[in-house]
Parts: sequence; C-alpha cells; structure tokens
Amino acid sequence: MRKNRLMILVAMVLALFLSVETVTVSAASLSDLNSRIKENQKKLEEGKDKENALASQVSALEQQLGQLESAISEGEARLVVLEQELAAAQEKVETQNENLNARLRNMYKSGSVGFLDVLLDSGSFSEFLTNLDLVERIYSSDQTVLSDLEDAHKEVEQKKQEVETLQSELKTSKAETEKSKATVEAKKAEIAANNEELDKMIDADKAEADALVAELAKLQQSKSVSSSSDSTYSGGILAWPVPGYGRITSPFGYRIHPISGTRKMHTGIDIGTSGATPPIVAANGGTVIYSGWKGGYGKAIMIDHGGGIVTLYAHCSSLHVSKGQAVSRGQTIANVGSTGNSTGPHLHFEVRLDGSYKNPLSYLQ
Repeated sequence: MRKNRLMILVAMVLALFLSVETVTVSAASLSDLNSRIKENQKKLEEGKDKENALASQVSALEQQLGQLESAISEGEARLVVLEQELAAAQEKVETQNENLNARLRNMYKSGSVGFLDVLLDSGSFSEFLTNLDLVERIYSSDQTVLSDLEDAHKEVEQKKQEVETLQSELKTSKAETEKSKATVEAKKAEIAANNEELDKMIDADKAEADALVAELAKLQQSKSVSSSSDSTYSGGILAWPVPGYGRITSPFGYRIHPISGTRKMHTGIDIGTSGATPPIVAANGGTVIYSGWKGGYGKAIMIDHGGGIVTLYAHCSSLHVSKGQAVSRGQTIANVGSTGNSTGPHLHFEVRLDGSYKNPLSYLQ
C-alpha cells in the first residue's frame, strides 16, 4: 500500500512532465528528482522489510506462547488428577491404619496368642495342629495388613512428589509465558513505531513531490526540450503507455507473486486501470518485433526502438499492430486486458536494454 502511494506521487510528476508535447525542464532537475525518488523508494522498502521481519518474529513468539499455554492447560488438568489420586491414596492409608489399630486393640484385650497357649488349650494333638494353623493364618493376615499399609504410604509419598514436581513445572511455564507475552507486546510496539515512521516518510515524500511539480511548472516557462513523435530511441524519455491511467499496482523488483505466492522478480511495472480496457500506446517510435500470444504474458507486443532498447506490453485484450510494422510514438497498438497469468485488467510494461530488464520508471522519467 505504501509503495503504491509513492508510485502515485511519481505518476503525478510524470503526468505533468508528459502532459505537453514539448516540455521545458533541465536535465539536472530531472536527474535530481529521479535520485530523490529512488532514495525514498529504497528507504520505504527497507522499512517494509523491517516490518515483515518483526511480524515474523511476532508470529513465532505467538506460536511459542500458544504452545506454552497449551502445556500449562494440560499440566493443570494432570495436577487435578494427581491431587485426586493423592487424596484416594491418603484415604486408603487411613482405612488401613484403622484396620490395624482395631486388630491391635483386639489382641490387647484377648492377650497375645503364642505356641504355649495353643498347646495348653488344645484337648488333643489334632486340635493343637488345628489351633496352630489358625494362629499362623492370623499372623500372616497381620503381616499382609502391615505390608499393604507400607505400600500405601509409599504411594502417598510418590503422589506427593509428582504433585510437587508438576507444580514446579507449571510455575516455570507460567513465568516463561509472561516473559513471551511481554516480548510480543514489545515487538508489536516496534512495528507500530516503524509504521508511524513510514507514514511520516510518505507524507514528506508527498510534500517534496508537490514542490517538485511546482518547480517543473516554473521550468516550463524557460527553456524547452523537443521530442520527435516518431524518432528512433536514443536515451530520451518514453511516453506513458496508458494515457489517463497512472496508478502503479506493482512496481519493478522482487515481490510475492499474486498467483504462485512465491517471491519472484517482477520484470516490469503493472499499471492498473480499475477494470477498464483503455488503449495502449507505443512508448516511442520503432518496429514491432513481436505481436501475439506469449505464454504467461498472454497477448503481448514487443517494439524495438533502436539503441538496444525494447519495450514489452503484456496481458492485452486485443492487438492492433503486427510483427514488422513501424509504429510512431503515442500510436495506439493494443487495449488493456487480463490475458495470460493475470488477476485482472492491467498493463504489464517492460523496458529491456540489450536483453536485460530495466526499471521502466528510469526511462519514463
């Protein structure tokens, strides 16, 4: 959005410059204007890169924060279960303690039963064996009760240790969560400050562009530089290819491709036409070296202007010139369209120097 706003400012200057057939302007002023605009574009791109980097950091931190909060929720649920299991183990110990105490009370009241007691109280050897077996069973039962009680105590201690460990882990996780939240808020504040700085830069650029427009208007009253309507290109200024439409929807340079979603080099500029299909004109005089379907470009035209300069006009809805035909500056050659790999009506305009892609704005200014 910010880049588009800057491009609109550029278009304002270009519109004034290209509005008349003869333009009065000094080469030094144009060079200075071009230099300032490029410098501000670079600053805006750096600011946007910084914002994207900060946004990525915030996203990663928020993901980490979500994982911590999820772990805390699971830990708290596990803590509830452990506390319930601890309560059950403690209740089991209390029950076994009561059973053991009852047994001890009964033994105290009846007196301890030993080998001699069993022998004297038995009427026969057979009865003695029977009574002795009973006593052994009683002792065995007591030993089982004591063993179960010991196991129950161990279970209680284990549950207590698990509860304490989990409580400690939850305390650490909550501390990390609060720290992550503070970091996220700090990064968001940094993004807001960066955006505010970019907005101020854009406002300053607009004021500078307005001043330059006024300066160019004054220069129009002094010396003039003529431009032949059908001359061979030799390093001069190219005409705007879609008269009346100056909004650049995607500038020259690397970008996220609107269809593939990958970062790719954008080899030209896209001029938006708000859904309309106005005429496209030749940026300068030359010879048509291509006219037809050109893969992802859709219907396209290429014009050789001489001096190694070739312009390309892509995604056209209709073509009005053919290969080998000579065209003049400002002549209608096609209409804007959305053929090929396109998301809507616009002109993709390229400038190539000896086969290398160049920023069209450097030639349109």
